[in-house]
Amino acid sequence: MTFIHPRLAGGKPVEVEGCSALTFADDGRVQRHRDYFDAGAMLYEQLPLMGSAIRWLKKRLA
Repeated sequence: MTFIHPRLAGGKPVEVEGCSALTFADDGRVQRHRDYFDAGAMLYEQLPLMGSAIRWLKKRLA
C-alpha cells in the first residue's frame, strides 16, 4: 500500500507491505475483502521521535 499524508514523512509517499484476503461468491464476485498491513510501519515509524526509536528497535530485534 502506498499513501501520502501532508504531515507524515514530509508529504512524501510511504509504502507499507501487506496482503489482501479475498473470498469469492459462487458467481465469481468478491464477497469479502480484508487488507492486512503493519499499522506501526504505516503511522508510528513516520513520526519524528518515535519513528527513529522504533526503527532502531526493529533493527536490533532482526
